[in-house]
Amino acid sequence: MSDSTQGAAQASSNISIIALLTAIGTGIAASAVQILIFTLIKNRLVRIYQPKTYLVPERQRTAPPPRSPFGWLVSIFTYKDKEIINKCGLDAYFFLRYLQTQLIIFVPLACLLLPILLPLNYIGGRGIAKAAPLDGNGAGPEVPGGLDRLAWGNISPKQTHRYWAHLVLAIVVVIWVCYVFFAELRVYIRVRQDYLTSAEHRLRASATTVLVTAIPDKWLTIEALSGLYDVFPGGIRNIWINRNYDALLEKVRRREGIVAMLESAETSLIRKCNKAHLKQAEKDEKAMQRKTGHHDTKEERARRAKNAEETAAQIARGEGVTSGDINQVVHSVEDAIEEGNRRKSRGVEKQTAMGGLAAMGKQFGRGLGLVGKAGDTIVDGTKNVGVTIVGGAKTAGKGFEGQIESTNGFVRIDRDPLSPDMRQQSRSRSRNNSDSSQTHFVDAEPVETQINIPPRDISFGQSPDTPRGFGEHRGVKGPELHNIPYRFGGGDGSNDSDDMKNSWWKFWKGPSGGFASPMPHGFERDEYIQKKNFGQMVTSGGKQIIAPVKTLFMNNEGPQHEYPPHIDPDYAEDEESALWAKYIKKKDRSTHRLPRFGIGILPYIFPWVNTKVDTIYWCREELARLNVEIEYDQDHSEGYPKMNSAFIQFNHQIAAHMAVQAVSHHIPKHMAPRMVEVSPTDVIWGNMSIKWWEAWLRTFFIFAAVAGMCILWAIPVSATALLGNIPELIRQYHWLSFLRGAETALKSVAGILPAVVLALLMILPPLVFYNLATLQGNQTGKMRELSVQNYYFFFLFVQVFLVVSIASGTFATLAGIANVTSIPGLLAQNLPKASNYFFSYMIIQALSTSAGSLLQVGTLIMWILMPKLFDNTARQKWKRNTTLSTVQWGSYFPTYTNFACIAIIYSTVAPLIMVFAIITFTVLWLANRYCMLYVFRHTEDTGGLLYPRAINQNFVGLYVMELCLIGLFFLVRDDNDNAACFPQAIIMIVVMALTALFQFLLNQSFGPLYEHLAITLEDEAVLRDEAFERAQAARLMESDHDSEDSDHDDGAARNPRAPDTPVSHDDDIELRKLRTSQSAKSGRTFNPLNPLRTGATWAQRGARTIGAATFGDLDTNHAHRKRRKDVEAQQLMGEALFGGYNDEIEDLTPDQRDALVRVAFQHEALRAKRPNVWVPRDGLGVSDEEVRRTERVGMGNVWITNRGTALDGKGRVMYGRNPPDFEEVSLIML
Repeated sequence: MSDSTQGAAQASSNISIIALLTAIGTGIAASAVQILIFTLIKNRLVRIYQPKTYLVPERQRTAPPPRSPFGWLVSIFTYKDKEIINKCGLDAYFFLRYLQTQLIIFVPLACLLLPILLPLNYIGGRGIAKAAPLDGNGAGPEVPGGLDRLAWGNISPKQTHRYWAHLVLAIVVVIWVCYVFFAELRVYIRVRQDYLTSAEHRLRASATTVLVTAIPDKWLTIEALSGLYDVFPGGIRNIWINRNYDALLEKVRRREGIVAMLESAETSLIRKCNKAHLKQAEKDEKAMQRKTGHHDTKEERARRAKNAEETAAQIARGEGVTSGDINQVVHSVEDAIEEGNRRKSRGVEKQTAMGGLAAMGKQFGRGLGLVGKAGDTIVDGTKNVGVTIVGGAKTAGKGFEGQIESTNGFVRIDRDPLSPDMRQQSRSRSRNNSDSSQTHFVDAEPVETQINIPPRDISFGQSPDTPRGFGEHRGVKGPELHNIPYRFGGGDGSNDSDDMKNSWWKFWKGPSGGFASPMPHGFERDEYIQKKNFGQMVTSGGKQIIAPVKTLFMNNEGPQHEYPPHIDPDYAEDEESALWAKYIKKKDRSTHRLPRFGIGILPYIFPWVNTKVDTIYWCREELARLNVEIEYDQDHSEGYPKMNSAFIQFNHQIAAHMAVQAVSHHIPKHMAPRMVEVSPTDVIWGNMSIKWWEAWLRTFFIFAAVAGMCILWAIPVSATALLGNIPELIRQYHWLSFLRGAETALKSVAGILPAVVLALLMILPPLVFYNLATLQGNQTGKMRELSVQNYYFFFLFVQVFLVVSIASGTFATLAGIANVTSIPGLLAQNLPKASNYFFSYMIIQALSTSAGSLLQVGTLIMWILMPKLFDNTARQKWKRNTTLSTVQWGSYFPTYTNFACIAIIYSTVAPLIMVFAIITFTVLWLANRYCMLYVFRHTEDTGGLLYPRAINQNFVGLYVMELCLIGLFFLVRDDNDNAACFPQAIIMIVVMALTALFQFLLNQSFGPLYEHLAITLEDEAVLRDEAFERAQAARLMESDHDSEDSDHDDGAARNPRAPDTPVSHDDDIELRKLRTSQSAKSGRTFNPLNPLRTGATWAQRGARTIGAATFGDLDTNHAHRKRRKDVEAQQLMGEALFGGYNDEIEDLTPDQRDALVRVAFQHEALRAKRPNVWVPRDGLGVSDEEVRRTERVGMGNVWITNRGTALDGKGRVMYGRNPPDFEEVSLIML
């Protein structure tokens, strides 16, 4: 290979140990600075460095680490594996285990290989007599120098027999690595199965729910799916058939943006009015001071500021003004149960109104007939008598009794239930709201969206209430008994010869059978043909290709309706009498331009051609319109077309895993793939209607795009080097002559520009891969993460390792490997020379990555700068405070997998790399363990599925190592220039073949257990369920007993609404619960608490208690209290926003869990609730007037309130609770 094609890493060949230590020292110095900063500020900025100690639900919280500088190094080892799994999830646990596994691999190998290979490579080598030891000055380019004398290439041609040691140790490396992988996969399967069969996990809906895709249209009914899948143990609990609500979802997304605009505009208006008032008051005060000659002292100004703060807090504690609240938000599980009962009655009423019971006029068990207009879906009902048909709901929360009323407080789940009087008041308010002028719709949903199905008799596959028969005895429409063939091929065989004679040329068809195609339960051929004729569902032939093409040119806006009025047409804004007009002019109000032709970017390019509107006036009308349309569409959702997918929830977990592994359909690729362990929040709804051939086509194009990106990405990366030499480019290219004269400024820019551009280029690939994985058609988030893991690892291995090691450009790499037989020689010639580069690369990357993870540079910058620049509304501030850093595992794993592959590849060729690998994975393990426990919040989890894939990707390192050794053995020449290691090369070829065979057998054996449970685990899981139920019952009995004792002791003091209740006593109850390590979570409803009214006492005593539990008694450490003020305030905020919420699914009853699950797998467009416009309250009354004006113009169709947020004495927005539309039950992981 010519010099022009040498890899960039090969420039580090023959590097001296001094140069290596210098590079490493620079990295250590930079990392030390970051770690020092982290040590100094970690106890002050708890929000950034320890948010999981207080700013997450109680189930995920970890105990704060010690305040000492390096106390966290001890605390991270106090957590056991089960605690990490429970608080961080399986993905986090297996990621940390992956780093630990690399240490298990390399520590023993380093102890074995280094004492043997380093002396063999160094003593008597080719470069030992040519230069001073390890100084890097070789006698020529082919003579090893520097650290290369410790590597493969330093062995003298006279001592080629030493390569037998390399062969033996290479085989040891392969055997050890394979054994560790085998052991780790066994551990993975055991841990995953133990987690999946735990009683807590089996209670989740994801444990028993299966996603079935690519369902043919004639099987896409409740009757067909229930008849097909109820053969599995325990039967079916729920079925959700998905519909295409893309048009409705687009409206929901648009509404969210308008709510943000309206909140920002209203907040800006209120702040401007208050700022103008304060400015005028300051001018009046100065005028008065000049007139009287008296100037305020510093103490008087401080007292006046304090009074202003108290006034602002008093305003925030007030009742506030609310309009348009139709009680959709679900605050408690009782609300969900009550709404479920109302949903049942509404569903039956709607079905009766639209056709009634059809069973009397049709065959027994036919269900409810619902015939729409031509071309719409003909909906079949249920097949069994007594089956409860649960109509969906446009929301899950109308008419709830547990809404936040006048308390303005933080809701808590672990307090006493609401009193009957309070519930009656809430019901009265709900009725009043429904009788008001605001538009109110009846909740409903298509019949086929969700049902509850009783289990069949397991032995016969029938419902307990169904006779053991067939056809009409089972209450389904099926073949007549006398028409059912009982022989192979059907009939008596008399006409078979005639059939074969007449159709002998149809060689692609087999002999005629008894059934042309299996018939689903309740199947009506006439209805099926009618649906096909009207074109609602395309099922075969060229129509499958034409249908997607039609959607490219025809805008699918969903069903068209005539919507009710959304605003008062007679209302006119009276700006002259408006309160805001007293303080600011109309031109000071927020405005924006409406894009013409629906092109959103047009106002930014050509603003003058777009209409300018008042933001508040426009947003009010547009939000009212969208609220009315969305709620109407949710009520009449049966007009939306069906997708070809459905969620099926079984009663038993093992039934779900059996259904996933069983072949569901007799035609290939139909009703497949099937997925289990699907979380309701992990569904990608836009990909739920993709057909199997479309998925294959998308996958092909995405693979091509990823491959092209991996190959071509080296071009922009190489171009960044040109940015560092701009003056030279100006001298060479005349078209850059306009930059002459600015060389000094360009030199300063050239110093930092390449690094910035390169950093941006390396940020882009994960973002691109996530978009490609979504476009590929992955239907769940975990499948998308797995796809990104593959793409990003391939990208990193090519760009970071192969291109850097082998050639200076990707095209040179491709040219070098055009001949497959030349790959071993190419690797053998180039990889050993690049080893020194990866010494410094791995250690510098490890130090910078670990130090950056601890310091959280990005989060720190976002926390310091972004709030001041962009967070103006209460919701923006709340979101900034409560949104924690998360991990995208698909792009997180491959970086460390690539490190492991590089270390494996060079383990025999340049054994010194194992030292750097040990240091790398040690510091990364420590830093990531801290971040997993204290920083990152893990909302979605793949269940550890990325771990076996990362293990399999490590085999790439083994294969490349074996290929390199094969080439190196073939290239070894003795002093007579003869091939000296031919036997070693042949043996290594055999080892490589055995490695591939081992990986194949490993995956073939363990593969089915990566995702699915074995039947043998069910009996043990049932025993664990029974033990859990007994423990749960005992705990609840103890909790009820403690509650009775507490009620007897405290009496009326436990009622926070009692007018004579002392505030301090209520606080004592809260503090006693806070001190208890395992508080009894017996709360079945959320009990509102008024924190703003009791803010001073509760804040002081609550923060003092938290601080005492963490740092010791604050009363005895009064000198340190000011220094800990920020910590206490941050911890109090977390306790107020998340403390006390019942986020444990095991604390819910089966009815409560079912109530939440009923809506969990509905499309997110159907679950969307009316959003709240949350504006701050002020002392001038501008906010109150804006709420009232919004109510009048929108006829109550806009939910707007100023409760729980206000302006402080300086006009800044403050808040003391979660937003009114925040649903506490969303904290429960289903």
